[in-house]
Amino acid sequence: MADGNGGMEIQMNIDGKTRLLGLLGDPVEHTMSPVIHNTLSDVLGFNEVYVPFHTTSEGLKNAVKGAYDLNILGMNATVPHKNAVIDMLVDIDAGAKAIGAVNTLVRVEGGYKGYNTDMMGLSRELDVYGISLKERNAVILGAGGAARAVAYMCAAKGCKKVFILNRTLQKAESIASDMNRYFKKDIFLPVLLADYEKLYDEYNDEKFVVFQSTSIGLAPHNEDVVIDDSRFYELIDVGIDLIYNPFETKFMRLCRENGAKAYNGLRMLLYQGIIAYELWNNISVAEDVADIVYNKMLKSVRKNIILIGFMGCGKTTVGTAVAGRLGYNLLDVDLYIEKEAGCSISQIFADKGEQYFRELETDTLKKLNASISHTVISTGGGLPMRPENAEELRKLGTVIYLDVQPEEVIRRLSGDTSRPLLQGDDVERKVNRLMDERRPVYESEADCVIPVTGRDVEEIVDELVCIVE
Repeated sequence: MADGNGGMEIQMNIDGKTRLLGLLGDPVEHTMSPVIHNTLSDVLGFNEVYVPFHTTSEGLKNAVKGAYDLNILGMNATVPHKNAVIDMLVDIDAGAKAIGAVNTLVRVEGGYKGYNTDMMGLSRELDVYGISLKERNAVILGAGGAARAVAYMCAAKGCKKVFILNRTLQKAESIASDMNRYFKKDIFLPVLLADYEKLYDEYNDEKFVVFQSTSIGLAPHNEDVVIDDSRFYELIDVGIDLIYNPFETKFMRLCRENGAKAYNGLRMLLYQGIIAYELWNNISVAEDVADIVYNKMLKSVRKNIILIGFMGCGKTTVGTAVAGRLGYNLLDVDLYIEKEAGCSISQIFADKGEQYFRELETDTLKKLNASISHTVISTGGGLPMRPENAEELRKLGTVIYLDVQPEEVIRRLSGDTSRPLLQGDDVERKVNRLMDERRPVYESEADCVIPVTGRDVEEIVDELVCIVE
């Protein structure tokens, strides 16, 4: 069963055996942690429920004690509690102690043990993307709590040098000094952000792995960036922005424009949550389960709406109206392909055949999945039929099937010569045959089905907006 966020509904059966998990923070209204942990419990069949608890600094001590008395299995701690909560723990992991921050509390005898799964999550993200830091030079932009966790991970994974750039040198010096002392290595070097050009002298044809750990570029300030100098980005091999909203920050875009790979912090968020869940339950979560959770997170963050359905169902018309209503961008996959190819779909079919065009559709979905968010996407009628496209659609956003009756399609497309698959005689037979083939696939890949025959556009848009919001 689909939910309003474009994923599977989480089925919670709360009873006397249900264990509670939670989040301590202020504020907690926009946290994605419930999506991670409740999805894990649902998929794995664990009788556990994760709940955000709005907890003030003044009430933190009582909240931790009360949680233990209430037999709460485990908790996360977020801002502003990651440092203060340490004094309320009976034990702390070595990594968390070195970083000076805790984000995960695991129930043990007499209280809770603290861990920092942020740096563990980032480490697992790098492993998944095949990024090695061993004997590499890294740059950290920022010197806050997140930068400290990144610094610990860089040293633990074998970085050769780590440059910490910050607007005020004192904070960068503090992290560098603490980490050099902890690891008994002189690899961390503080640099005043205004002096970033000093990195050019350290380049020596060996590109940097750069971590963007500040809040600069966070939505709605999408066009803000710490360093706005294309020469700097020419020195980058891999850029990782801990921000995930927007899905593609300006930092990431500048990295890619200069030939570097770029990733956001969504998988870090995923894996820090998964690692916390593993600690609470003493289990190991398989990567296919992680992918299920990640796809659900993608839909929550990016809020893309994908319209599928047979030709003539109104995807362009409805898409335009929905985009206008929500203030989203609008993208027609067929028009996008035509622009990229420099010719019409009909010409592509005539010159290179349908198979070539279907491959173009798949390549386009992969490209869109790398960056696009808050967009209504209208697809070609045959796009969902290719198995390779199903996974891309699930990651891209909430899939809405606009279901139209054959007779309505025939009426709408009468005299249309732009659709290659409907050329020739006996259009009615072709429409019915294609719809019989495609309808089961449309239904299986859609998060929601909206009938459109005999309904005006406003009515359809009202229903669709209610679903996605």
